[in-house]
Amino acid sequence: MTEKKLIAYCLTENLEKMKEPDIKKLDSIHVAFGLLENGRVYWEEKNGKRAMERIRRLHPDIRLVLAIGGWAADGFSDAAGTEEGRRRFADSAAALLEEYGFDGVDIDWEYPCQQKEGTAGRAEDKENFTLLLQKMRERLNAFADYKSLSIAAGAFRDYLENTQMDKAARFLDYVQLMTYDFYGGWDTHTGHHAALYGVNGRTGCEEAVKLFISAGVPEEKLVLGAAFYSREWIGVPEGKPGSPAKAGGEVHSYEEILSLCNNPDSGYVRYWDEEAKAAYLYNGDVFVSYEDEQALACKAAYVKERQLYGMMYWEYGQDGTCTLTRFLKKELEL
Repeated sequence: MTEKKLIAYCLTENLEKMKEPDIKKLDSIHVAFGLLENGRVYWEEKNGKRAMERIRRLHPDIRLVLAIGGWAADGFSDAAGTEEGRRRFADSAAALLEEYGFDGVDIDWEYPCQQKEGTAGRAEDKENFTLLLQKMRERLNAFADYKSLSIAAGAFRDYLENTQMDKAARFLDYVQLMTYDFYGGWDTHTGHHAALYGVNGRTGCEEAVKLFISAGVPEEKLVLGAAFYSREWIGVPEGKPGSPAKAGGEVHSYEEILSLCNNPDSGYVRYWDEEAKAAYLYNGDVFVSYEDEQALACKAAYVKERQLYGMMYWEYGQDGTCTLTRFLKKELEL
């Protein structure tokens, strides 16, 4: 069986907080985020260079990748729209790799053809996204040492309708499925936000994997996403998925979730949905969807069974217990 990779997204400001045992269990760290300004990629390093030097001393074989974009990051549609724009994007990203010693680029365009949180989007993005990846791959090939190219992809059907994943996959080392946020406070009913298997007619990880394979992405290039944070609803009369809710609630880190579980005064009870392979909390009014070790173990087993590339998670700083990284690596190695 091919070794399954474990990839961590880590905010730039959290790089210095990474623990040595976690660093040594990771195959790659995707540093979030580089952004676009006037078509050029830039990175506010915030002592990130110093942190990266420490990480490399502790784990010389680790790959450090610059993730570009993220939620509400604008500029992609304009940059990808012309040959000159694509060249400017690729050259400026490559310059950052040369300056800071990154091992690759991860493009997190959320999302081609769509206007989200003020970002531009146009129908031509579908073809231009592929052209942008092609130009980036060509530029990375000019390096003497190999530089990887990956994307973070929306794990839903609309994303595939607005991209050419069969063509795009040729230029990519791996495709990271953001298999979380299937449900959230924007929904009027509760649900599992990162479930392995979809219930109540909503997409789960398995369906997302099958959709991407059908769209032409090889299984061995797919990375399954995990969430180190929760989604919450308040005013929930019944403690089960699909219950109506008055409003969305807070987002909790994994450390905060454990505090809720371990505090008898909170009233929370932990439940397990065997069909979805997902955990949740309920206290008579508030429903919290999250991933714990049991849920993550199911995802790791699925990755090995389907022979996917590996797993990634968002985001390192959301696990103040510093336990989930090592747990996931162990599960992927079993």
